[in-house]
Amino acid sequence: AAMSRRLTLGRVLEPLLLSASVTVPSHYPSKAEYVHQLIDTYYLPVFLWAEKQLRSPCLVLGLSCVQGGGKTTMSSYLETLFRATGRTCATLSLDDVYLPHADQLKVAASNPHNPLLEHRGNPGTHDLNLLMSLIDDASAGRDVLVPRYDKSAYNGRGDRFPKDKWVRYPGIVILVSYFGNRYNRAHTLSLGRHLRPVNQALREFDRVHAALSALIVVHVDDARWVYTDQGVPAMTSTQVSDFVDRFMPAYDQYLPALYATDGHSLVHRVPRLTIDID
Repeated sequence: AAMSRRLTLGRVLEPLLLSASVTVPSHYPSKAEYVHQLIDTYYLPVFLWAEKQLRSPCLVLGLSCVQGGGKTTMSSYLETLFRATGRTCATLSLDDVYLPHADQLKVAASNPHNPLLEHRGNPGTHDLNLLMSLIDDASAGRDVLVPRYDKSAYNGRGDRFPKDKWVRYPGIVILVSYFGNRYNRAHTLSLGRHLRPVNQALREFDRVHAALSALIVVHVDDARWVYTDQGVPAMTSTQVSDFVDRFMPAYDQYLPALYATDGHSLVHRVPRLTIDID
């Protein structure tokens, strides 16, 4: 029965991956064989693990991955599989709760000459009250009105879509995140001046971490591979590099603590699945 179910779920994903733009390693004789390998050893095992974490009335599932690491693809396939098994599901990215453009300008003005807060991306540029209200709605069994963010607005600097463009979902929330743990006060004092307000803002993410039912961490050895990401619409290659440069200081500071297996923070207290990719 378990094997039959895996085959059924695999058939759900197969046409999606076959039609997707996938770089096939040279040692695979065909795209189809590589797709089957991805389904059997990556996407299905992750889904089956996540499914085991289900709690009533909803699962708040964190997915932590660096920019360009495949978190959008993974969350999309997880949503597809949850729906295929009869469970309503909402996919919510931290990108969806970036501050509106006008509020982001205020953040930048309040932190002059700080490139980490000049534009969206780092802690301090998200509407966490909105995020927590969505999680609270889902946890209480209410429908979730998921905001959407237009990354192409204002020449690639972005803005939140009007509310009539938001999407209403019932049920499970898949929460896409990439931030690690905040550091203690003593460590904060050693941080560069630009990173200190980011670290302070990261304290607010404790509320998010406390709400997680489970966490999937996609581990990469070198976060600098994000320079190959091509997924930011309406931005030139120079803007993409500039955008990523604003993430790298936070990646360097926070990812080692997130990846650690012996941590004592809130994100280390929930069931965790770590996936190594190269």
